[in-house]
Amino acid sequence: MLNTVFCTLGWFFAALTFALSISIFNGYGIATTLIFLLSLGAFFLKPKCYELSRDDKSIFWVFVLYAVGMFGFAYLDGWHVRELDRPSRFILVLPVMLMLLKSVGREQWLWFGTVVGAITALCLAIYERKVLGLVRAQGGEHPIMFGNTGMLLGLISFVSATYFLANKRYIWLALAIFGGLCGIGASVLSASRGGWVALPLIGFFLLWQSRFLLGRKLVWGVCIASVILVAVAVIVPQTGIKDRIAEAIGDVVKYHDGTDKTTSVGLRFEMWKGSLSMFKESPFVGVGEYGSAAVKERLIADGVVSPEVRHFSHAHNEFINALGLTGIIGFALLLALYLVPLRLFLRKMRQYPDNWSIRSYAMAGALVPMCYMDFGLSQVMFSHNIGVMMYAFPIVYFWAAVRSAERKELAK
Repeated sequence: MLNTVFCTLGWFFAALTFALSISIFNGYGIATTLIFLLSLGAFFLKPKCYELSRDDKSIFWVFVLYAVGMFGFAYLDGWHVRELDRPSRFILVLPVMLMLLKSVGREQWLWFGTVVGAITALCLAIYERKVLGLVRAQGGEHPIMFGNTGMLLGLISFVSATYFLANKRYIWLALAIFGGLCGIGASVLSASRGGWVALPLIGFFLLWQSRFLLGRKLVWGVCIASVILVAVAVIVPQTGIKDRIAEAIGDVVKYHDGTDKTTSVGLRFEMWKGSLSMFKESPFVGVGEYGSAAVKERLIADGVVSPEVRHFSHAHNEFINALGLTGIIGFALLLALYLVPLRLFLRKMRQYPDNWSIRSYAMAGALVPMCYMDFGLSQVMFSHNIGVMMYAFPIVYFWAAVRSAERKELAK
């Protein structure tokens, strides 16, 4: 009875993470706190029942290694305790991983939570843009973080459609497709251009990986429909897509001509230049977040970067930021954090080419690092609490879902 209660509540809170993530303020934090407390209870009641496979241990230890590495960089940077908060989430998610790996039966709730989260995200975005009159939808977060998370929810909703299609659950299939469009819509209304790059790249990945399930005619139909929707979205002025694209092109031209380096894109170029200069100064361990302030002032004084750079705490690029603040070592830890889970999820996809009750969870799990690597080109996702939480916990959720679905398959 106890196991059933923990199993049911665990998957419910996991689904709630997606459902509440950006639809209410700190929604992701509410759900993850609940599942963390539940996992502690499960651990203390049955501390000896946890056995991990080799692949389980790979995710477990890459999270530990990344967190410990970030703790080390915080020490080198003057040991500011507040900087331990975000990397500590990669440790705090581990009891949740242990609990869910032993839970079977409710992993499909993840799909319901994702679809609900994507739909409610669009509702909030419309309310903020049309009723409150905000220029960019943000949901209590930075607009970029809101938009990127909305895009993630939308893409995972599309993956859930493969699960519902394979299992002939057509009502939820329709809701999943609608949820995918809603997540993208929330991203559009946030006017966060960085997340839009993920759509064609990962959209192609999803179609290619689902081609045998969908069939040739349906794949072509989806491609044509997608092109039409994108064209309409760009043409319709209310979406703001055309203006944002034109603005980005204009920013690049101004930067190249030297007429204005303080535009949105221009400042990113300046921040990237500054971070690469920091990397050259300390290539192995970087200059540190707090140590970077003095380096920035020196670069500004020398005319290397624009004075406006001093107002930004990070470089708006996860990879370049890691090089500048934590050097090659931190950069390698970041790549491991992305690539180890991605490799494991892709391996599961190859292992189950036709079993969509397992493959769909692996595909959704693979999307998380894929999206984050794309988002990281124009934003430092791990500098925000929501960025850390909506990476660490979904990775654990979908990995546990894959393992749970595998056990179900073996039990047949």
